[in-house]
Amino acid sequence: AYVTERDLAGFTRPSSPSMARGETVQGGALRTFPLDYSVEAVQVTITSEGLPVNAKVELWGTSSHIKQLAEVYNDNGQTRPFAAIIDVPGGSNTIAVYNTGPMEYPIRVVVEPVARIEGWDGKEESVGGSLAPW
Repeated sequence: AYVTERDLAGFTRPSSPSMARGETVQGGALRTFPLDYSVEAVQVTITSEGLPVNAKVELWGTSSHIKQLAEVYNDNGQTRPFAAIIDVPGGSNTIAVYNTGPMEYPIRVVVEPVARIEGWDGKEESVGGSLAPW
């Protein structure tokens, strides 16, 4: 399920996601974001407060399916945040973000759905996590 211009027609979103909904990931830590079965694509945004960003972004499906999507480095996560839209194959998946930087360099991560399956009733599957709804 690929996100097309037609899918996004009439959909407006701020130029950057609300970082107030994000999660802080300390250096050396892992944070997972379970995705509802209805999510077809997510936007992952990683920022910092002017500090370097070192991170790995992975898509976890089944236990035998772990796919590293991106290894991120930049020297200032405030002026140059990382953002990517990731297609997630059907079923329940998880986005995992490792902060591979030192403890002194926390990062802020937001994972937001940008596409849902057709016929979605607007209810979240109760799997926990901190996925930001539209």
